[in-house]
Amino acid sequence: MTGKISLIIGASAIGLATLLGSAQIVRADVGPASSLDADGAMFANVSISVADLDKSTKFYQALGFEAGDVHALPGAVAKVLGAKGADAKLEIRFLKRDGVVLELIHFTPAAPKKASAGSASQLGLAHIAFRVDSVDRIAKIVRDNGGKTLDAGRTKLGSMDILFATDPDGTHIEIAGPAKS
Repeated sequence: MTGKISLIIGASAIGLATLLGSAQIVRADVGPASSLDADGAMFANVSISVADLDKSTKFYQALGFEAGDVHALPGAVAKVLGAKGADAKLEIRFLKRDGVVLELIHFTPAAPKKASAGSASQLGLAHIAFRVDSVDRIAKIVRDNGGKTLDAGRTKLGSMDILFATDPDGTHIEIAGPAKS
């Protein structure tokens, strides 16, 4: 492995690999912290399934995330996470910003439908959120990098301007910043 090496402790990757009998420890140059809290646990990351790992990496890098290396996980892990193909493969890449770690996961063959279509009306992840200095500036970055802004729902809440958007795969993103006077 190249770059900074940190031990990845994430239920999404390590826990599943351990459950499946793999003793191999996954390492990445960007990923969840390796030290546990005093209670023996920690929040590690949020995983997002993507259709195109490189396109999604570029999208989140445009929003200021640092990208780690790509890691292949065993086909058995892909199957536990819902892959349907007999020869399913899984690649992951961790991205980090402000201490928050996103894990992009890519199945081969790719998932056939968007997981987050109407996500707030389904149980599970509703959206990820950013606090920004300029909603318009970040909205342009989103559009310029394959995402979409959901302008019809733009609203003000107190002193905050709130706009929802999607990443290239439809994962909902909240962009909130100071309302214009």
